[in-house]
Amino acid sequence: NTRLSALHDTINDLDTTSDWSKFVSGTSSNDDVASVSVSGSAPTGSISFTVDRLATTHQITAATDFGAGTDLVGAGTLTLTSGGNDHTVTTNSATTLNDLAGQINRLDAGVTAGVVSVDASTVKLVISSEDSGVANSFTASGTQPTLGTFDIVEQAVDAQLTIGSGAGALIVERGSNTVSDLMAGVSIDLTATSASAVTISVGRDEDAVVEKVQAFVDELNSTLTTITDLTKYNATADSAGALQGDSAARGILFGLRAEISKAVEGLTGSYTYAGSVGISINRDGSFSFDESELRDALADDFDGVMDVFARNGSSTDSRVGFGSSTSTTVDGTYAVAITQAASVPSITGSAFVSPGADETFQITSGSDIVDATITAGATVSEAVQAINDALDAAGVTTLRASESVGAITLTDSAAGASSSFTVAANSFGLAGTFTGTDVAGTIGGNPATGAGTTLTADSGDAQGISISVGAGQSEVDAAGGNLSLGTVTVHTGFMKGLEDYLDTLEGTGGVVDRARDAWQNRIDYVEDRIADMELRLELREVTLRRRYTALESAMNQLSALASQVAMGLSGLQQPQQ
Repeated sequence: NTRLSALHDTINDLDTTSDWSKFVSGTSSNDDVASVSVSGSAPTGSISFTVDRLATTHQITAATDFGAGTDLVGAGTLTLTSGGNDHTVTTNSATTLNDLAGQINRLDAGVTAGVVSVDASTVKLVISSEDSGVANSFTASGTQPTLGTFDIVEQAVDAQLTIGSGAGALIVERGSNTVSDLMAGVSIDLTATSASAVTISVGRDEDAVVEKVQAFVDELNSTLTTITDLTKYNATADSAGALQGDSAARGILFGLRAEISKAVEGLTGSYTYAGSVGISINRDGSFSFDESELRDALADDFDGVMDVFARNGSSTDSRVGFGSSTSTTVDGTYAVAITQAASVPSITGSAFVSPGADETFQITSGSDIVDATITAGATVSEAVQAINDALDAAGVTTLRASESVGAITLTDSAAGASSSFTVAANSFGLAGTFTGTDVAGTIGGNPATGAGTTLTADSGDAQGISISVGAGQSEVDAAGGNLSLGTVTVHTGFMKGLEDYLDTLEGTGGVVDRARDAWQNRIDYVEDRIADMELRLELREVTLRRRYTALESAMNQLSALASQVAMGLSGLQQPQQ
């Protein structure tokens, strides 16, 4: 069972399309300018840009020169202003320059302060932003007479990239030199400027695939060897394995080899079974792995190779996306139809009228309660901005306000019946609780359960198929309430089929579990026989000890009698001569 579990672990790295989507790597044409790292399931692609400017932190210094950090700065208030927020430090007549730097560092204001030695007789107070970018700029002013004004040592700037050239070039600015939102799943570290374009590429990581497949084949052969050794008879040594003659063990050997060797149903073309991608069975029942054959196949048709290994699916309608299926799903093609499209919660208020006085109302989204204030005389655009600012401040990212034909609209980006928000009474026609709807329909003619835009088959051969549906309610209505969305086709790669087979072996009620129970019953029977024999031996020992004791007692009595007889005989008078 331990060997099967280890084999299961290697299968889990290759049996789903999400596993294969992680086989990507990133490269840079100039690591001295920009390096790259990839995480998650980044899509393949490339982008080229010049690095015009690196992001810098903001640094200022007090104009006054001090002789040492122990010099007094005197009483007063130092104010740091960043992002419209003031942070203050109060000093007294005993506060030194070192003390002031420490107080600034304890503010948690996004800045650090230090006393820097300029030369042997001069030190200065330098304050720097912790993070780079224009958004982290700050100003400082103090009432301490010893500090004077503050000079900018380095003005914070954003990093700037230029994609393309000429009038259509795109200028991209970021506050950090680590850019993680230019390409999905890709983090780019900028380290230098360059007039020449640097190209960041994300491609298929064939080395990672080869490594995982090699690990699988190695573990597979180890499992087969272990089972073979346990079930074989060695005529030379006249010894048998512990499972010699066990039908369950022999069945596992046959099942493993059969699952890997069979063709994947539903596939056509050059790659339809394990042998076509470099995994073949040997005469002795073990498997060999041809790395070069796999690499050639990956270079020719990466997705085709993935289909040989993983459970996958496809749809004929662009509004339907295949998500997943389960071990209960029967490979095949199934019709998709919906009677209700998923929707997001939304409300459009009445025609906007500027309030005569500030008006505050609450918006509840999940566990977040947001107070939105529309100031007197605000326009509809200003009202929308005020609501969004309040939502942002509360950390609510899915709910947005927008302007719609002179009215305010609130819309949540999450679809489904589990998505809702509530707006308290207000003069803008937005009050109430608003909830989305789940998609409803069938897959393969059988009922399916909707959750947001996801539709999952509940029964029949299609049970377990999960798809995403992008059609709108207007399309459903135009189709008379029942919109046909083509078909979805599911096939199970040999690796997923092998995992499903192992699932029947492992766990409660599985082949291994039943075999373990059978062997445990045998062990229990033998142990019961041993215990019974030990009990019988104990009883026999008691009987023999009792007899021995009786015999010993009789012998003692006879010995005593013999002594008495001897004494009697010795006392008899001898006859006269």
